[in-house]
Amino acid sequence: MSEVQQPPMARPRRKRSQRLVLAAMGVASVTLSACGQAPDPQDERERVVGVDFEGEQAYRSVDECVAADVYTRSTCEDAYRRALEAAPRFTSLEACEARFGEGSCEAPPQQAATGQQGGGWFMPAMMGYMVGNMMSNTSRGRTLQQVYQEPVYRDRGNRGDWDAAVVGASSRTLSRQARMEQNISNQERAYRNRMTTSSPRATQRSGFGSRSAARGGWGS
Repeated sequence: MSEVQQPPMARPRRKRSQRLVLAAMGVASVTLSACGQAPDPQDERERVVGVDFEGEQAYRSVDECVAADVYTRSTCEDAYRRALEAAPRFTSLEACEARFGEGSCEAPPQQAATGQQGGGWFMPAMMGYMVGNMMSNTSRGRTLQQVYQEPVYRDRGNRGDWDAAVVGASSRTLSRQARMEQNISNQERAYRNRMTTSSPRATQRSGFGSRSAARGGWGS
C-alpha cells in the first residue's frame, strides 16, 4: 500500500507529445510535396547542351547521293526535298534575279515539269545540295539527332561555279549551326536560372517544417 503510483496524466501526455511531433512532421512533408519540393520530371529530362554539324558532303543529284553509299535512297530523296523547300522563294522571276543575278533563277523542278507559270514561285537555280549529320551533345552523352541538308544554288557571287557554290552552302551551314548553338545556350541559361531560383524557396520551406517539428517537441 505504500507503493508510489505514477500520476495518471504523465503517460498520456508523452503519447500526445509524440503524436504532435509526428503530426508536425507529416504537415512538413505534405507542405514540401505540395509546394513542389519533389523533383520536376522535366528537370530530369535529357537536355541538349550543344550541337555539331558533321560529315557534310555536296551532291549534284539524288542519284549521286545514293551512289556515294553513305545514305539510303530514301534519306537522299528526303534531304533533297527539304533542301528544295529551304531555298529562297520569290513570287516573280524578276524579283529573284534582282537578288541573285540575271539568269540565276528558275521555277522549282515540280512547277517547271508541269509547266505551271502563272501563280507559281521562283528560286535560285538548284545546282545540288549538301547532306550531313547533326550531332547533339546532351546531358547524357552524344547522339545523332538527325540528317540535315543545305541547298547549293546559283547566285551572282558564284556565277554557277560548282565549287564556289558549295563554299557558299558551307557558309550558310555554319551560320545555321551558330544560330542553333545560340538558341541552345539561351535554353540552358534559362534552365540554370530556374534551378537556381528554386533552391532558396526549397530551403525556406524546409526551415518552416523544421520549426513546426520543433514546436511539436516542446510539449514532451
